Amino acid sequence: MRARTRGIFTAACLVAFSCQTAPAPIFLSPEQWAEEVRKRGVDPGRIPNPLLITESMRQAAALWAGPGDPPVRLERLQRALFDPEQFPFTYFTRGTLTAAEAFFRREGNCLSFTNLFVALGRSLGIPVTTALVQRIIGSEREGDLIVVNTHVVAALEYGGGFYTYDFDRSRQVKPIRIKPLDDMWITALYLNNRGADELRAGHPEVALPFFQDAAALVPEFAPIWANLGVAYRRVGDISQALSSYRRALELEPTNPTVLSNLASLFRALGREQEAQQALRAANLAQASPHQLLVRGDVELAAGRIAEAKKFYRRALRLNPDLVDGLLALARAELAEGHVQKAKKLVEKAFTLRPQDSRVQALKEELAARALR
Repeated sequence: MRARTRGIFTAACLVAFSCQTAPAPIFLSPEQWAEEVRKRGVDPGRIPNPLLITESMRQAAALWAGPGDPPVRLERLQRALFDPEQFPFTYFTRGTLTAAEAFFRREGNCLSFTNLFVALGRSLGIPVTTALVQRIIGSEREGDLIVVNTHVVAALEYGGGFYTYDFDRSRQVKPIRIKPLDDMWITALYLNNRGADELRAGHPEVALPFFQDAAALVPEFAPIWANLGVAYRRVGDISQALSSYRRALELEPTNPTVLSNLASLFRALGREQEAQQALRAANLAQASPHQLLVRGDVELAAGRIAEAKKFYRRALRLNPDLVDGLLALARAELAEGHVQKAKKLVEKAFTLRPQDSRVQALKEELAARALR
């Protein structure tokens, strides 16, 4: 959500979904949605409404939710969607669908499933919406991409209370800080995820229009501009890539994702000093584990091993089972001659991912050292 490379100096960052504000409009009819999209310079005939409801969806929602007040009805609706007897649904981390597509195909990712629930709830006249969970950002490396992931839930404000409905069933902790989103934000998140899907599939030219439309709908969405920068760079338009990153930094000057993107591009252009300045400007309190690894790699390449280890350990505190972090710290320990410490780290990495070629290579290197 896997071909992986070390990619120290080429890693770019891609945001799956994130936001800063959530202005009106909200709870739009299909006609109002199309009008609002058109007002923002996007052809509504070119993009789907992610919350569009069909009659069969409306009937299913009424059957599953039953009578009662809105929180009770939504709780029943969620239980029905989780019940394989009533709604057999295949969850996957890739591929973003509209609510109608997710209902018809009985599959989708977290955003698709959440938007499906929101659309079904709204068909009952309940003012439920999608909301962004504000928490520590997770990340993963995919080739030369560092993919940054956030999480969404459904949210309802009712009777002086605030109710959330999470569609990642592995989560046990109730979100503390969330940001409800309006319908243009929900559409922009959908388009952003579609663009991310295409980037991951190696189709930057297909991803570009998704990001461009998302930016037109919600121009204050800084990560969209960061993703545009990645896509423009992938199609070879360096000028537009730099412009997109600068636009993102106007909105969020210390965003570690944007600055990592910019540093990657500077490095590819041979502008190493500017790359390091960009990385040092990042607010590391907001950094994902893989972004911390990139910063550690910079320190290691400069021979500052102790500083590199600090960043690697910080990444591992956020994600103790991060194989990339274990390998990075093991290499740093080896650089200082700490073979036993490196061996323990590699053994843990091997337990987590025995088929990883990088883990195997470092394990073999340590075994060879022991024979000398």
